[in-house]
Amino acid sequence: MRFATGVSDQADAGQAVRDVVQQARKQLQGSRAHVAFLFASILYQADWKPLLSQIREELGSPLLLGCTGGGIIGSEQELEGSPALSLAAGVMPGVKLHPFAVSPEDLAEERDPGFWIEKIGASPMEDPVGVLLPDPFTCDAMALVSTLNAVYPKMPLIGGLASGASQAGENILFYNDELLSEGAVGTLLTGNITLQTIVSQGCRPIGRPYIVTKVEENVILELAGMSATEALQRLFNELSDADKRLARTALLLGVVMNEYKEKFQRGDFLIRNLIGIDPASGAIAVGDRIQAGQTIQFHVRDADTSREDLQLLLEEKTKALSKSGLSGGLLFSCLGRGRDLYGEPHVDIRTIREALGSNCPIAGFFCNGEIGPVGKQNYIHGFTSSLGLFRPRSDRST
Repeated sequence: MRFATGVSDQADAGQAVRDVVQQARKQLQGSRAHVAFLFASILYQADWKPLLSQIREELGSPLLLGCTGGGIIGSEQELEGSPALSLAAGVMPGVKLHPFAVSPEDLAEERDPGFWIEKIGASPMEDPVGVLLPDPFTCDAMALVSTLNAVYPKMPLIGGLASGASQAGENILFYNDELLSEGAVGTLLTGNITLQTIVSQGCRPIGRPYIVTKVEENVILELAGMSATEALQRLFNELSDADKRLARTALLLGVVMNEYKEKFQRGDFLIRNLIGIDPASGAIAVGDRIQAGQTIQFHVRDADTSREDLQLLLEEKTKALSKSGLSGGLLFSCLGRGRDLYGEPHVDIRTIREALGSNCPIAGFFCNGEIGPVGKQNYIHGFTSSLGLFRPRSDRST
């Protein structure tokens, strides 16, 4: 198993396609690709159908999936604010691909697991891994991810929501030679393949954990028996001046994923936004449903924290990996990261490259929401870098 990648910032889409295909073919050295992922800047004004056909013809008719994005990521660079194209082509002997396209109608009513297993063609017993690319305007991505979690409870899933568009119909999803303007595309992969995921939510915990003692859906009323705002004020009073400044502008909530751990650290939390604070009632509204009895801890985020979080997670995960066994990866990073967060380009991809070395080709894009597992379930995240690393199952060292 191996990946080849190409990236181009040519202003003409046709020339960019020729560039990335040439780069990929050179690395493939005559081998036929079984799957290809294409991420294209939303800024291109192109007739994509013949270009998709050209890519597939020159790479050996692989399954082709992809989408448009507000920024493009190559193996060593992040290209924001200008036309760009990124391609990953994978040679995957012993791997079966199960591509699928999901329409809004598929999610309009509740479906039993059999519907999805028949539609996708992969059994949960085959231990699949997955890649998913939804359109944020026409696909209920949270419902789709939740459904896939239920049907394939052990499956790691990575991906990102197409980005760059301002309304429905502007994003494009690539599915072989087809162009879709709604729904989602993806594939499950079974056989001789594993997927190692690294989901960096770019935060660090502050203060201490609290038990949620009273809640109504997404509105936390009490923490550890006191009003939620009282607990937050006590926390704020104990922070350093630097953390107080961060908490005023970048305060988030982390929900513990494994209540059985004695001590909670980075990576143990699902990060969610605070969407409202009501001093009168003492309540805090969160961007997700919360249950009584769950453990939460407040978090902060800034450029330094985001960089450090990614470095620490890479360091922790790569200790268990044989880097030489990695075949390639896909990176899905939030539109809010990149230059807007760090004040300079290429920070996340260069951090990853420093940790993994130069022998793991990577392609990706800046998303309108990132998909990846925290704990044992897949979620949609914000301000996150979700990295998926592929390797043969027979080479797995963990």
